Amino acid sequence: MTTTTSKNGTHREPLSETEALRVDLEQTRQHLADTVQQLSQRLNVPHRMKESAGQLKESAGQHPRAVAAVGGAVALGLGGAVTWMVRRHK
Repeated sequence: MTTTTSKNGTHREPLSETEALRVDLEQTRQHLADTVQQLSQRLNVPHRMKESAGQLKESAGQHPRAVAAVGGAVALGLGGAVTWMVRRHK
């Protein structure tokens, strides 16, 4: 038999086998519900993208020079790619 502890820390009567199974089942259900919730959060790509974008915005506000440097590098890269493609097709 299993004994349980109440919320205030005092011991209660030993549980019957049926009661112990019910407690175990409820704990298993709660664990499963928590696991499903964690998995659904991980698989919710649109929500994760919004969170990432929010973090990037926050980070960009703290480092404006880095954002400008990355933006400049991207612009140069795109400009170079367009120039290369135009010259290649002549």
